[in-house]
Amino acid sequence: MKEYQMQLNDEIVTYQLTYKHIKNVRMRVRDGLLVISAPYGTPQKYIEMMIYTYRQRLLDQIHAYQPYFQYAENGFVLIFNQRYHLVIRDVGIKRCQFHGTDLYVYHHDIQSCVEKECQRLLREYIEERVIHYLAHDFDLDMPHIDIKKYKSRWGSCYYKEQRISFHLGLIHLDKELIDYVIVHELCHFIYHDHSALFYREIAKRLPNYQQLQRRLKGKHT
Repeated sequence: MKEYQMQLNDEIVTYQLTYKHIKNVRMRVRDGLLVISAPYGTPQKYIEMMIYTYRQRLLDQIHAYQPYFQYAENGFVLIFNQRYHLVIRDVGIKRCQFHGTDLYVYHHDIQSCVEKECQRLLREYIEERVIHYLAHDFDLDMPHIDIKKYKSRWGSCYYKEQRISFHLGLIHLDKELIDYVIVHELCHFIYHDHSALFYREIAKRLPNYQQLQRRLKGKHT
């Protein structure tokens, strides 16, 4: 992987380029940085021509990027789309405590401490909402729920194992979007693909799912 710079409109943009055994050039914005994967032998001139062609869309994604956290003294974390200021009080205990919009962290390992609290809060919320949806909208047994870190997905349904898995990063989003992901994964127990019938099942529970889907696509994992 190498980094290069080029001018797009009136600004200099840095992009990371990696050559791989793939067929086509892939462009995406990850954590506010333009990341390019290209087949071996692809000329850099061709890659930059593609970047320039899609410059406005890429710039919009770069500018729209907002971090969900900054794990440091006087940093912050978004929890259910609410910003909490981090106050570090290292007493060697891996525990966090909320005081208004402050989140006190009682350990020097800020990230693992905050993520542990985020996992607890997210699991609690998801289990509560899954129970709600099963009682009102689905004829299903309670699935096993996992909370994991994913790079490019919000959730997964393992219907043969009666299990659903959710990305820990959901904790940073508002609850309406989390509910969309929950319903999406529960509907995979009915239809295992992304067919029109599958989305019809989502629409029965969330008539505004297309609006929620568009909002979710604007978020980074």
